[in-house]
Amino acid sequence: IDYDKCVSCGMCLVNCPFAAIADKSQIFQLIQAIKRGEEVIACVAPAFVGQYGPDATPAKLKAAMRILGFADVVEVAIGADLCTVEEAHDFLKEVPEKLDWMGTSCCPAWSMMAKTLFPQFKDNISMALTPMVITARMVKKDHPNARIVFIGPCAAKKLEANRKSVRSDVDFVLTFEELLGMFDAKEIDFKTLEADPADGMDEGSGFGRGFAVGGGVAAAVVEAIKHIDPDREILIEYGDGLKECRKMLAMAKAGKRNGYLLEGMGCPGGCIGGAGTIADPARTAVQLNKYVKEAPFTDPEQSAFMSNIHVLKDDPDFEL
Repeated sequence: IDYDKCVSCGMCLVNCPFAAIADKSQIFQLIQAIKRGEEVIACVAPAFVGQYGPDATPAKLKAAMRILGFADVVEVAIGADLCTVEEAHDFLKEVPEKLDWMGTSCCPAWSMMAKTLFPQFKDNISMALTPMVITARMVKKDHPNARIVFIGPCAAKKLEANRKSVRSDVDFVLTFEELLGMFDAKEIDFKTLEADPADGMDEGSGFGRGFAVGGGVAAAVVEAIKHIDPDREILIEYGDGLKECRKMLAMAKAGKRNGYLLEGMGCPGGCIGGAGTIADPARTAVQLNKYVKEAPFTDPEQSAFMSNIHVLKDDPDFEL
């Protein structure tokens, strides 16, 4: 691996024909924390939909994770909602007065590639915190002694969580594949598992849930901008995988993406195609679309956590 070029997207894990490449796992450390009786709260990415079969409803997933020893389960869509509003305000404030264009911030592989290959664009990537970090910080605000584990489809989140500015917020990162190993070890069968249907994860908006699929981030930000400035027309482009992201940045370098909101995703199809997923992305996209439509509300501004962001921003220990 050429670490001067690696952005930790994890695609090598998927494409190596010999399965000779593995990412560093924290599953042992997580299990030890649970066994010590620590309060461990899971922040689960919306891309979980469809990963564990049709019987793994949000309510059943929550029940299964309590069996594993998690104190609580929170959907990262709530952080996505706040990220959406922040990026919308960033775009309106920065483009075109200070920046020719703006890139989304939520994919660490895309962000790292953009800043590595095109260092002149480091300020063009939004400074809004990613949904993972916002969610973790909000949870730790209410549970200061809890250990936070992010569970998602992404190998690059392990790199992000290891950054000095994030390390105190996210204690562990597991992929959906690693979580499946824990389910198998406890012999959890979603077909026979009983759960209260009302005990689901319904605190995020439809657009927040849509972050998991390619183009979903840009769509959410544009929707938020419409509520702030209805007359503003936003041009968007979506980079599907790092190869397309690189082409998109080349066009921006040539001055052909001025005024644009650029969404970059390191994995083809978006997060549902991440290296830590275990389900077919095409099938998952259909199930995720249904999950988006079932959200209790659509507009991220309607999030019950939106008022909390102002409290968090006023906290000297909270940087947004």
